[in-house]
Amino acid sequence: MRIRPRRAAAATAALMSCLLLASVPAPAAGAEAGASAGRYGELDAYVRERMEATGVPGLAYAVVGPDGPLHRRTWGADGRGAPVTGRTPFLWGSVAKPVAATAVMVLVQEGRLDLEDRVAGHLPGFRFGGPGHASRVTVRHLLNQTSGIPESAVGAVDCTDPDCPPPAGRLGALDGVRPLGPPGTAYAYSSANYLVLAAVVEAVTGRPYAEHVREAVFGPAGMDGAIADRDGAAERGLAPGHLPLWGVPAPVADGVDDGGAAYGYTGGGLDDLAAFAAFQLREGRTADGEEVLTPESVRLMREEGRLRPDGEGTGYGLGWRVGGLDAPLEDAVWHTGAAPGYAGMLFLMPDGERALVVEQNMHGLLQDRAAMQVGFGAARILAGAEPPEEAGSAVHHAVVWGTTGLAVLMLAAAVRAAVLVVRPPAIPPRPRAGRAVLWAVVGAFPGAVLAAVVGVTGARLPMAWVPDAWAAMVVAASAGALLVVLRGVLAFRWSGAAPRGGPRR
Repeated sequence: MRIRPRRAAAATAALMSCLLLASVPAPAAGAEAGASAGRYGELDAYVRERMEATGVPGLAYAVVGPDGPLHRRTWGADGRGAPVTGRTPFLWGSVAKPVAATAVMVLVQEGRLDLEDRVAGHLPGFRFGGPGHASRVTVRHLLNQTSGIPESAVGAVDCTDPDCPPPAGRLGALDGVRPLGPPGTAYAYSSANYLVLAAVVEAVTGRPYAEHVREAVFGPAGMDGAIADRDGAAERGLAPGHLPLWGVPAPVADGVDDGGAAYGYTGGGLDDLAAFAAFQLREGRTADGEEVLTPESVRLMREEGRLRPDGEGTGYGLGWRVGGLDAPLEDAVWHTGAAPGYAGMLFLMPDGERALVVEQNMHGLLQDRAAMQVGFGAARILAGAEPPEEAGSAVHHAVVWGTTGLAVLMLAAAVRAAVLVVRPPAIPPRPRAGRAVLWAVVGAFPGAVLAAVVGVTGARLPMAWVPDAWAAMVVAASAGALLVVLRGVLAFRWSGAAPRGGPRR
């Protein structure tokens, strides 16, 4: 994802975030609001505590029933400094997947698609794993993440440039990816599965995925402000999300993947996410009782991946995570997700009568556990249990400050070498091959690490998700390369100029 730093906007938004963090929009007046605050006071206190602990500038959450929110709160500011309200748009990350699965099941119910349809039959350009593998991948395999696409297949996702191709135009990025196993035999969570699903939907309907999901899901569920493409984001005024740059929230994650709504770039306000949760609590019926999902569709989506007592099963249904949490949430149906700068969470509670939804406008890849704890902890409190122990950000700090320290060292060494080139010592040191090799290894190390990261993830992923560590590593690699050159020049000079037996430097 392209990161567009906005120094003035970042400083202003950060200041506004601090000023507005303590502001709480007043709930509905009267005894009902007071009773709601009393029942959910522990939840409010926990969510605020986690928000402050992680430095999130803006957050919205709600407890939802089949008829809509039972309790909701919004705090802080968006990436432009405006107070967060129930209409403030956020991106939901992978919470988009149950939305996409719902849109696919509507096509299945209409007879326009079948769960056992071969993907290659709809997408001739789908050649993942070679003809033998690709020809056996079905729609069901994509939905339940058993197509064999590995988690590391990130080359086709998170593309926010205006000229990025549609989903079908990105399938070539999977051609050289090695499958984890035959279709249906190996589970691996990969957003690429849902990118391919979006391409299938577009092939079947003959129109953009965003248009289909608006008609099939957003409208029936009452998600009037939901976002599914760049135009929708612009219309709703989606502000930049925040990334933690050296520990300081900065509103620099600005962009939407126009072809990514099925896997991570669906979004909307708290009202929209709560409406989707209520729709799911009604088991796929509109507020007026009209059936959108059949009982069989709902059962398949929520039960197919359920973990059995023997531990078998993937824990992933058709678009939903099913179970896999500690008691009393072992029967919860849920999903969490993140897009650069944003995070979303949705839990359908085991009682079947309540849901919890959370939106945040900051997320760093290396802080994922700490960022998501607010949802898991709040869900446990709502279920009558204690929240988990506090999750820290030690890995994030180690990576960011480690790479920053390396960059500083490489810059200092390069500057020192440049000074010696410009102002050589009166008596050159005695040449040593070992010393020259050591400088070459030291200088090349950051570049080798950077090349390894790019080889595994590509450049786009670290740029979008950990820009501070990425920037530090690029600086370290550049300074290291300069150091190798400068030390090479010095070694060449001194090899011809140093007197035999002269003093060492």
